Amino acid sequence: MNVLNRALRKHVFALAASTFAIAVPMTAQAESWSFPVLSMDLRDSAATPFVGKPIDYVGLEASEVTKKWNICFLVPHTTNDIIRAYLYGTVEETKRLGASLTVLDAGGYGNLDKQLSQFDDCVTLGANAILIMAVSPDAFNQKIAEARASGIKVIDLNIGINGPADGRVVVTYKAVGDIIGKTLAAAHPAGSGPQTAVVMPGPAGVAWSEDTGIGFNAAVEGSDVKVEKTVYGGSGRLEQQPLVEDVLTTYPDLNYIVGMGTSIEAALASLREQGRVGEIKLYGSFMTPDLTEPLKKGDVSGVVVENSIIVNRLAVDMAVRLLEGKATVTDAVPSVTLVDGSNVDSIPAANFAPADWEAVMKVD
Repeated sequence: MNVLNRALRKHVFALAASTFAIAVPMTAQAESWSFPVLSMDLRDSAATPFVGKPIDYVGLEASEVTKKWNICFLVPHTTNDIIRAYLYGTVEETKRLGASLTVLDAGGYGNLDKQLSQFDDCVTLGANAILIMAVSPDAFNQKIAEARASGIKVIDLNIGINGPADGRVVVTYKAVGDIIGKTLAAAHPAGSGPQTAVVMPGPAGVAWSEDTGIGFNAAVEGSDVKVEKTVYGGSGRLEQQPLVEDVLTTYPDLNYIVGMGTSIEAALASLREQGRVGEIKLYGSFMTPDLTEPLKKGDVSGVVVENSIIVNRLAVDMAVRLLEGKATVTDAVPSVTLVDGSNVDSIPAANFAPADWEAVMKVD
């Protein structure tokens, strides 16, 4: 992971301006797009360490697509802005490439049986490709093997499956945690004075949530930053609010909260109510639209931007390329970076679905 983070940091910061500039076009009419990613040969499992090289991934021209492909997208839930961004990217890229799409919502990370059944539904519906944000890293291996044997392309998307797939677009949340952790460790090296943090990475047992904590803990090791507690919970703002309030009561002298974008939204609300904004520094593992202004004002210290729409555009394009026999990249991670008040204005709107966009679960 250290190798990955060094490569990722070097690529991101060297190309920061161009990264933000080329994150568009996002419209269905766009004939192609490109974005900097790290890529490597396809791993047998998402658990295998990712060590990629920087390239610019170029989307297919719509004119290169020879038929209308049928895509199925399995999503854990549709309840927060980052998932809306994933969904928007999937829908828009599907439209751009002239494919059809069915989105199936499991209703939460705890609904494994439902998502397993939905995988079967995708097969029954005649999907040529299945994009899966799996609620379990291990439970789908047999179903995926059977689907692939029948010619269905399976893309492991965003969370990570501990088994073979045809392609992977899995954001490396160990690197996300590492970026935040290294920032804090640099500010508080050993001997500079103790600092306390609570980490609120997301749901327990979910790969991206656990990896955020692993990356952060490893990065602050040897510094004066001490993790008082890791608090797991649902990814929605309403689910995070009581957890944040309990943290603020239990640790009144806390220096940092490191959590999901929704955790940071909840923390801001509680701190405002208590008249304590600025007393505790806040770092988010993903961006939400409501954090833009707090970043500009300095009420939030930093948030990792993963270019959420591009994640799923990349997955759709990869799936269609595989079906067309035109795939050159089958394991890739879009570049991520930490933004703060100094560069938040560079974040493109392409990181979020349009505010007035209504979720689309079917594209014919």
